[in-house]
Amino acid sequence: MQQQRENIFISYCREDGKWLEKFRKMLEPVLRKEQFAIWDDTKITPGTRWKQEIENAIAGSKVALLLVSPHFLASKFIMDYELPLLFEAREDGLTLLWVAVSHCMYQYTKLGKDQALYDPALALDTIPSKKVNQVMVHICRHITDAMANSSQSGGQGPQGSMPHK
Repeated sequence: MQQQRENIFISYCREDGKWLEKFRKMLEPVLRKEQFAIWDDTKITPGTRWKQEIENAIAGSKVALLLVSPHFLASKFIMDYELPLLFEAREDGLTLLWVAVSHCMYQYTKLGKDQALYDPALALDTIPSKKVNQVMVHICRHITDAMANSSQSGGQGPQGSMPHK
């Protein structure tokens, strides 16, 4: 029996934790209203089987958001364990979305074939601080659209890229 997909799974590297917090805060009003939740590795409690927790979280997620950076791409765990699980889950209905939080060599990975949520040439950490929230609102709207539409789109996510204003 296939598990109900209803959450947002966020994959990130701990060195980029500030971006996890920014996305959590930006999405909070929608999460409260829509009755779905964000899952990230901070939800893993001591004494649990953490790999099983990650597998269960992916299986229960409708959308996966990847916060891509050099740290993310250098993580052996993410590249060898988590990403293969996410790509496999995409075949089963997960919508896989990614955003560059820092400039990185994503083109040399499987992510290079997937459309980013926002132009990777304009990585989030390069955007002037007074415009970051504006850009994040646009990105989060795409995430909430994907949450609403992923069952209809076959897990492929929104088409086209975000504007780069």
